[in-house]
Amino acid sequence: MEYAKDEFFRIQYNTKLNRLDIKKESWTCKMCKMIKTHKFLTTTIIAFLLFAFINIAMIYSFMNILTSL
Repeated sequence: MEYAKDEFFRIQYNTKLNRLDIKKESWTCKMCKMIKTHKFLTTTIIAFLLFAFINIAMIYSFMNILTSL
């Protein structure tokens, strides 16, 4: 019953095209749903990207120190 209600409220009448249209989810809404359902996976991906960025910054800093010697 809940699924039928959800599908019913997604239908809207388009006056320009003179027909019924189904609202599509935006990519941001889909992304938020994915983050809410897969919290461990998103936390792991964010941590990986953060540590990779820190690693690159530290290597760049180290290379600058070596070139200044």
